[in-house]
Amino acid sequence: MITNIELDDGFLPSSIAGIVKDNVINSLNGIKTINDKFIINDCSFMRKQNNNRITPCVMNSASFISSKFQKNLSLLPNCLGENSINQQRIDGLITAKYNGLAYKIRDKTKILEVAFKYIESKKLLNNVIYTLFPMFYGMYVDRLCFSIPDLDEIEKLFDVEEVNYHYRIGVEFETGNVASSFRAINKLNNLFHEGYIDGGCFITSIDKKNSATRIWPVSNRNGSFQELKNRSYISQISLPLICIGFSPDGFSHTAPFLGANGELYELENTYKRDDKTNFEIFKRNDGLDFLKAPFK
Repeated sequence: MITNIELDDGFLPSSIAGIVKDNVINSLNGIKTINDKFIINDCSFMRKQNNNRITPCVMNSASFISSKFQKNLSLLPNCLGENSINQQRIDGLITAKYNGLAYKIRDKTKILEVAFKYIESKKLLNNVIYTLFPMFYGMYVDRLCFSIPDLDEIEKLFDVEEVNYHYRIGVEFETGNVASSFRAINKLNNLFHEGYIDGGCFITSIDKKNSATRIWPVSNRNGSFQELKNRSYISQISLPLICIGFSPDGFSHTAPFLGANGELYELENTYKRDDKTNFEIFKRNDGLDFLKAPFK
């Protein structure tokens, strides 16, 4: 599988960020369809509904990818797959021990100053203060375990201590549309502010052209970092977050499809045609018929 680090804001200590990235990327790379690769069949098929209407159908199940990822993550040391935190379903949890330096602000009334300094240094829009302020309060007032990326000029506002801390990183793996991605980020935000996690990792498709709309129909699942960037998703992040994008290794019309039961499946050409549409009829091993428009 192709993976890409879309965001690492630098607030997590580098050793913790490295553990999170390694565990998530290893879990993604464990999802395979042909030999040692994640190859997707992006061929389009139709199905005849009960009213005889012919409609496009989803050939690849999102649950195949998410369930494989959750299982792979659960097999790694100090990691859980799908679980529940504060009555919220979450795709994974990574815990990691940190021994090192951490920063805590001396005067919590200076948090706003710290947030604006960060905005200035990163050349961000001022409206991100609405998410940065609670994030900085959670990091530098409520907890003593975070770094200060690129803010050397205000280090005098902080106490620096050697700490022993067990990080809890919530993981959300989203394969749905862009609205689902925002809900997942908001879930991580809430769990951080409620004290259940110390940071998050969010995973979705890298883009539409080479990932999201090649795995699923355009109208069904088009969430990706490409779409999120178009909607300024970073301005809605209110916790230390690592974002990782994924894409298949390649595409092939001879590859198996992703089944909802976690198994791969193939279609058999019956070499028959539908009487009304002249579409070719293919059959799945459970007897369901799929239709394919003939080449012109």
